[in-house]
This record gives sequence, C-alpha cells and structure tokens, in this order.
Amino acid sequence: MDIFKILLICRVLSYVGAEIQMLINPVNLPENQLPGTELSRAYDKDVAGKSNAYRFLNISKDFVIDAYSGVITSTKVFNYEKDSTRFLLIIDTGGDMRHVLTVNIVDVPEPPDCTVDPLFSSGSATFEIAEDYPLFQPIYKVTVTDEDIPHGDKVTYTIETELSGPKRGANSFGVDPVNGVVSVRGEDVLDFDAGYHTFQLSVRATDTTGLFCQGTLIINIRNTNDETPQFEPFPTDSINVTENKPIGDFVARVKATDRDEDSTIVYSFKTQQEIFGLDSFTGTITVLQPLNLDNPRNSRIYSLEVEATDNGNNTSSYMFTVFVEDVDDPIYCDPRFSTGAGVSVSVAENTPSSAFIYAILSRDPDLGQEVELFQFIIAVRNRDSLSLESCIGTITINIQNVNDESPDLIYRPDAPININENLPVGTKLAKFTAADRDIGDAVHYEFIGPQKEFAINEDFGEVTVAYPLDYEDDTVPKSWVLYVRAYDNGRTHSTTGTLTVILQDVNDNAPRCSQDIYVIELPENIPVDTHLISLTCTDQDGTAPNNNISYHLIKDSFSNSTFTLTNSELKIGPLHLDYDSMIFAGMDFKHTLLVTVSDGGIPVLSTIIRIILRVSRINEVNPIGSMMPFTFSIYENSPTDTLVGKITFTDGDWPFNNMQYTIVGGNFGIPPKFYIETDTGMIKLLNSLDREVSSEYKLAVRVTDVANDALPDPLRQRSATAQVTIHVLNVNDEPPVCTPPHLETQIYANFRGPFIRLNCVDKDSPQDQLSYSVTEGNTNNQFTLWREGAELPFLATAQDFQYDLFQGTKDVVTFQLLIEVTDELGGNEASQLTATMTVIIHVLPWTTTQPTSSTKTATTTITTSVLRKISYYWRPDSWFPAVLTLTAALFVACLYAVAWCLFKEVPACSRLFPHCHRHQSQPSLTEKQPVQELRWKKNLKKVELPPTFQGFDTDVCEKSRDSDVICGEGEMMVGIAGIAFKSPLLIL
Repeated sequence: MDIFKILLICRVLSYVGAEIQMLINPVNLPENQLPGTELSRAYDKDVAGKSNAYRFLNISKDFVIDAYSGVITSTKVFNYEKDSTRFLLIIDTGGDMRHVLTVNIVDVPEPPDCTVDPLFSSGSATFEIAEDYPLFQPIYKVTVTDEDIPHGDKVTYTIETELSGPKRGANSFGVDPVNGVVSVRGEDVLDFDAGYHTFQLSVRATDTTGLFCQGTLIINIRNTNDETPQFEPFPTDSINVTENKPIGDFVARVKATDRDEDSTIVYSFKTQQEIFGLDSFTGTITVLQPLNLDNPRNSRIYSLEVEATDNGNNTSSYMFTVFVEDVDDPIYCDPRFSTGAGVSVSVAENTPSSAFIYAILSRDPDLGQEVELFQFIIAVRNRDSLSLESCIGTITINIQNVNDESPDLIYRPDAPININENLPVGTKLAKFTAADRDIGDAVHYEFIGPQKEFAINEDFGEVTVAYPLDYEDDTVPKSWVLYVRAYDNGRTHSTTGTLTVILQDVNDNAPRCSQDIYVIELPENIPVDTHLISLTCTDQDGTAPNNNISYHLIKDSFSNSTFTLTNSELKIGPLHLDYDSMIFAGMDFKHTLLVTVSDGGIPVLSTIIRIILRVSRINEVNPIGSMMPFTFSIYENSPTDTLVGKITFTDGDWPFNNMQYTIVGGNFGIPPKFYIETDTGMIKLLNSLDREVSSEYKLAVRVTDVANDALPDPLRQRSATAQVTIHVLNVNDEPPVCTPPHLETQIYANFRGPFIRLNCVDKDSPQDQLSYSVTEGNTNNQFTLWREGAELPFLATAQDFQYDLFQGTKDVVTFQLLIEVTDELGGNEASQLTATMTVIIHVLPWTTTQPTSSTKTATTTITTSVLRKISYYWRPDSWFPAVLTLTAALFVACLYAVAWCLFKEVPACSRLFPHCHRHQSQPSLTEKQPVQELRWKKNLKKVELPPTFQGFDTDVCEKSRDSDVICGEGEMMVGIAGIAFKSPLLIL
C-alpha cells in the first residue's frame, strides 16, 4: 500500500502539461494575403498526432486552427485600413498551459483607385471647350481614392501622354500635381483653325511608392470666330490702270481669307470713294468716273484702303495704291478749221503786214504736250467776185524749241516713309517723277549733299537703299530728310523736292546669353530652395517690346516639380532632388533642362539654354527589415546547407537593396552552426544540430548597405542589426535507454503486486510518450506492467498469478522477460525507435521446508538488448494491413483445407496432408530451454495466422489447463477447433 500511495502522490504532484510551441510568433500578415495562407503552426508534444488536439479558446471567424496538425490559417483577405490590425489568439491543447499567438496585420502599399469616375477610368470621359477657353480655368478634376492616404500617402497627378488631332504635336494642357485639376496651361495655344480639333489626355495618379492608376480624357475643341481676315497683297502694294479705262470696267480684285470655318467676308472701302466702286462680296474694284488725266481735277495716284469684315465682326484693312498711266492722245483742232470747207477769213487789202488775221485753235489733249508744227494752206482769190482767178499755196511754220522750261516735279512722296531696318540693299523706297516741257530735254535726278545710306537713279528718280541699315548701329541715323534735285540737260534749269525717311526697329536680334550650356553637379540631399544659376541674357534690339526678355523653363514629367524658374533665377523646389529612382537611372542620373529665352517682338525670337544637372548619390537611408525580429525553425536532423530562413531588408538608396549580410553574434561552435550568404541574406545550416543540446539559437546579423554613396565605402555606409531566433524542432533521433539494461530479481510464489520499477528514459521524448510491452518470456501472462499516468512503470505479478502451480514446487522457477520500450507513442510509426531490456525473475516457492542442498540454482540466459529501427517507405491506413492479412490467411487456409480433404488418403501425399490424432502430454520443460508462447482461444473457429510450411509432423503438443498450447522453441502450433498440431517450420 505504501508503494501505491507514493505513486499516486507523485502522479498528482508531477503532472504539469507540456509547453505549447509556436513555429512563428508573432505573425506579420500582409493585408492582401489570400485566405488559406499558413501563418504558423502550434506544437504540443503531449497531444501530437491526436485528433481534436488544438483549438482556439477565443472564437475567431478570421482564423482557424487545424485540430490535428495545429496549422493556423486565415479565412479572409484583410484590409489594413478597415479591419483590426492586431489579433490575439489563445491556443489550447487541453492541458494546463496556454499559448497566445499574436497576429499583426501589416499595411501593404495599395495603388490609387481611378474607378471613382468610371468614365475617366474607362477612357470615355469627354468634354468640349471653346478654342478661346481661358488659361488655368478648371476643365476636369481627377478624382481618385487611395486607402493609404490616412497613413501619410500622397497622390501626385501627371499627364503621361497628350495626343492632338487631326494635327499632331500640340502641348496645350496641364494638370495640377496636387489637386488633379486639368486646365489649359501648355505651351501651345488652342487653335481649332490650325488643325487641333480634339485632344486625348492620359492622366496618371501616382502615390509615394510608385503605384499608380490612370485614365483618359477626351477634350473636343469647339471652333469660335476668333481669326481676322488676312488679305493677299498686290505686288508692291500697287496696281496700274490707264487713263482711258471705261466706266464700269474691271480694275482689280482684292481677296482676303479667314481661317475660321464657314466664315463669310464682306469688303468695303474704309473711306468713301467717288472714282472707284467695290463689290462687297467679291472684292471686285471697278471704275465709276473717267480717269482722264487731261482733266486737272483728276489725280494720277489714288490710295485705297479696303476693309474686310467676317461674320464675327473681326476686321482687317489693306491699303494699296492705284497708279493712273497716261495715254498719248492725237492732236486735234477747232472743228470749224479742220472739217468741211475750212475757215474763210476776209482781209482788207490795206491790212498792214504782221496784222492779226486768224487764230488757229489747236491743242494736244496730253497734259504738258505742245504743238510743235503748224501747216497753213492759203487760198488767194481776186477781189473781183466775178473773177475766178485764184491760187492756193501752203505755208509751213516750224516752231523752234528753246530751253526755257524748268523741270516740274509731277510726283513726289508727300508723307514721310517708314522703312524697316532689315531692308536689303537695292530696295526701292520711292520714285520722283519730273517733266520738262522743253522738247528733247531730259530730266535727271540727284541728291543734294552727300548721302551714303540711299541712292537715287539719275534717269528714273527711284530712291533705293544703298547701305545696310541697322537700327542698333549707333552710327546709323534713325531718320533722314533727303533733298532731291531734278535738273535738265546742261543743268540749266532745276527744281528740288524733299523726302523724309524714318528708320523703324525690327525684331531681328534673338536674345543672347552669357552661356548656352550649363553643367552642374550637386548631391541629392541639397536643400530645397537652393539657388542653382542666374541666367544673364540681353537683346540688342533697340526698342520695346523687341528687347523685352522672358524666360520659360521646359521640364519633363519627371522634373516637373523639382525645379522652379522665377524670372532668370533657377532654384530647386518644391520637391528635392532624388537620386534613388528607377526612372532617374534610365536618365543617366541627370536632369536636362531647357530654358527658352524669348523677346516680345513679332515674330518672337528665342534662344535655348541647356542646363545639365548631374545628381550625385548620398547614402541617406538605413536598411529596413521586413519583419523584426526574425524567427525561423529547423529540424535537428536537417543536413548541412539546409535553408533555415531568409532575412529580408530593403534599402531605399540606389542601387536598391544592395546590401551585405554578416552574422556578428550568437553563432557559437567550431565550426559554427550557421552561415549566411552575404548577398542574399539566406541563413543556412553549416554544422549539425542537436535539440537535446540546444533547442534555440539567437543570432545577431548586421545588414550593411554597399555602394550607395559617391564617396567610397565604408565612409558613409549605413547598417542595421537584425535579431534572429532559430528554433530547433525535435526529431526522434534518440532511442529510449533503460538503466540498467538487464535486471534480475526474485520473488516468492505467493507475492501479488508490483515488485520492480523499470527505469527507461528518452532524450527527445517525454515519459508519457514511451510505451512498454512484454514481448517474450511471459509464460501464461504471469506478469504484467503496472503504470500510473506518465510515471515509470512497475513490473508486477498478474492477478491470477498461479500460486497453486508453485505451491508444491521446491525448485526455483525462473522467467526471462524481454520488455520492449517504444518512443513517440501515438506518433508516426516510421520514425519510432525502440529499445529492449531483459528482466530475469526467480520465483521462490513459499514453504517452511528449506530446499535441499542438492537443489541447483537455476542458470539464466541473458538476452541481449536489441535496438530496432524500422524504415517504412509507404504506410497505409491501419485497417488496410489487417484486412489484407486476414483475407490472405483465410484464402490460404481454405485452399489447404480443400487440398487436405482431397489428398489425405493418397499415400504419396501423406507427408503433406497427415492424419490428425488427439493426444495430451505433459510439457517437458528444462531450465535451459527458453520458452516461447502462442495463445489461441478455446472456441477458435478460424485460423488467424495461415500456416506455410513444407511438411507436417504428427506429434501432438499437450494442451494446458486453460486451453493454451505450449510447444518447444522453433515450433509453431496451429489450433483448429481446440486441437493443436505442431510444425517444424515457422514462417510468419
């Protein structure tokens, strides 16, 4: 009773549940992980292999644990922004110990969502604006959502592509990078008439991690009447007509075009005209009144200004000159003189000589021309009217020319002439026209005084440019008063006229800068608002706006917010320089900026300045681990080079994630247990592990970035330290060990109960996972194993210990028991290990008579402990081998029974099929003969183990009192209906 009390007390006091181990704890679960992902695994050696072993104490619909394997998985996709970000799961295995698993939901950067406006995301968002839509006026606001915005994420808007049609190449729109408002802000103005009818914009929304979404806007441009008519000028802005042009005859046709579609142009004179008429729709100019130059009221030159107006009230005017050319009309006389019988004049006979008789009226209709020759036909008749005598003669009077006329300036410019500075040499400016009434006298022209800038044709009076005129040249006057002399042959007579010429500035000089290209190199960490360069540019044009200079910075989408140009000052901002970008790497880590320096003249002249800014890298970001600390597990029997786990760190400096990993602590042993690949961060096994020696290793790994700075390493290297915990998982590699392996004891025949404790331990299996069984020598089951819970078992006598058998015996009866100890109770049979121990028991008879001196002490044979390890390559379910074996046994037994019935009387087959005899005999046991035991129940009707042997012996083994059959070593008994036969061959 004392033994049982001690066992009970020890059982109560020593029962403590095993600790639950977790493969990974805490678990960092990315928010977008798919359901069913294995997060961790619970392990409790007390319940390993049992069904319904693992469960959650706190019910969770988001996580499940497999009751058999302890694998913990998620049941849904988590959203960091909406779901809880921390879960505590209490794991229970039915013992006293609990374990809390922490699951952290890790935020994963998510791209912006452009589907808020389905039209924008699908590319069917269409808008229409007029071509005169004002600058920076909102057209559309891009609306996106990003679940990461509450956590500090920012969205930047850019226009990736801008396509125009049918004419391509326009850049007219922009988007505010902060609020996503699309407006007209590009370099090119909207011009429907230039072919820009529609635009397709691809707008992208990008967060700070580089993730993006984009959509498409279609902007149709509506045509407005914003163009003024443009005239097609006449050559030299003048036309010539003759003075004899009939009234209503065609003079010219002015033509103006309007770039606006479906525009109608109406023509009109800007001032009322009496001489010429204008068709308001066709622009045809006709003659309304005679142009005869003989009429002194008529002019030789008419200045006409025609105005063209479209249906949008846009007007433009064109001024040109109509020159009327003289036509040489014939001389005519008084009709009374030149027709019929002529003029008859009566002259008294006493009319003195040289008296006035008759004035012949003749004239030349051409202005300025005189009659040079008079021819008279004179008829002389007799005074007597009755006389018919007469004579007729002709007197020709020639008038001789005398140089008595001064040249008369018929035409000279009345108003000053404005000329541009860039007129080529030889350009005609004006023409002086002078006439001399003297016949045969020519008129010549010259400047009065020296004049190098201009020249005048001596014969035709044309004033031309003789010297390059540059308004910016200080030696060139800005205006001239030219005195022109018109003189006749011999310079006898002359007349003078003046011409005022005003030189006008032309935008013929593009801005010039002190440098056309700048090359700068700066580190990426230079502060925002740092001044880069001051542009120094001038324009040599002399007047405004030709010399007004403006600066415009042309930026690509990547540099859009990195630089700011204010007047001529270039600064960094609002964003800082960033070397660490894949896009920037494709740009060879340099910004190429173009600054357009333009003046205000017409046409606009500009100069391009190229600024190349090379950015040097600075190591400014420390390596960051994906999870801290790192926890891995590995089985203790893993071979060398087995991957334990991978440390994942990221480095935002370019080149990205270029790091070296080094174990700096905790890696003890010679050689060490682990090594790490310096470039990948994979920890691998270097030396064998033994969980029984050490179940956990804590390593310190230093992560150092490499080549992230312009300065050579290690001047600016940055590093971080990762704490790595490696759990060594148990593998059944240690067999049970019994101490001692051989036991020998003696008991009296009348003893009941436990008499010896078995001391077996296993380094990698607790006591409750060791199973004990008596495999040999337990004749008639005289002994049994008695065990309380997980305590060490006792060897005890059975309840029906045969006291009567030993009561009358005077000799010592010896039993040699072979006890097999197996670990991993309830585990995988393929990995179970066994050991044996031998227990020799001497049963002493209970008698008052002392044994005679001739009684010999029984000798015992000690069976060596056998360590067995069975390897299985395929393990079926537990019922499958039993069913297969039983079926095969029944089949073989049936075949043999049929053969025995057919051939038992055949002499030749007597050895194979012998006759059966019932016989009983006492067993012959010797002290030196080991005993094996097979048992059958008395009412056995079917053979449980099929006999397979070559011959059958007719010897009969004796049945024992309880219907058990005891045979000698090496024999197998087959029981059929309570009859035992022995066979010399045994095959199991």
